[in-house]
Amino acid sequence: MKGSNLVPFVREGLDILFVGLNPANGSNKNKHYFSVNQAFWNQLFGAGLITEEVDKLCADVEIFGKNEKNYKEWSYGITDLVRDVVDSNSKNIKPSDDDCKYLKEKIKKNAPKVVVFLHSKVKKSFLAYMGVKFDKNKYGKIGRIIENCSTMFYVVPFPIDSHHDKETKIGYYKAIKGYLDRFPQKD
Repeated sequence: MKGSNLVPFVREGLDILFVGLNPANGSNKNKHYFSVNQAFWNQLFGAGLITEEVDKLCADVEIFGKNEKNYKEWSYGITDLVRDVVDSNSKNIKPSDDDCKYLKEKIKKNAPKVVVFLHSKVKKSFLAYMGVKFDKNKYGKIGRIIENCSTMFYVVPFPIDSHHDKETKIGYYKAIKGYLDRFPQKD
């Protein structure tokens, strides 16, 4: 068990907050989210959530730290459910109630319009913590699950999940984009 070198991008007023399971070894070593494989960034580009292709080695700073390359200059952020365990094998990750409580409080405090779970284990752990019944095989829109919080929740298969093809994942991101497009434009 090692501490993480990744610094979450979480702040008030996000349009989308992406929630991964935990820092992976390669990303932790590179000190950048999704810096080992281009798949996540390609899927966001394919769905139109980002307006130009980005280099995986510094894409998190460009997309989560700034808004210029984001569709309609929307604001995106990222964090992990289990922030302090670095491991690329998700079977070794055991989210606790404290992890879920921390995430719930971050969401309530920062009120993102959408939260996207990027791993089925994030969905399973967080929804169980919240007492929400769920279909383990369902992806896409989950709904609003935190009382007195308007955040809409979605789950998208992990970017390099081999059980779901790239086009299916892009389709989920397009649905999220469609949902957010219904909100009034920011000034």
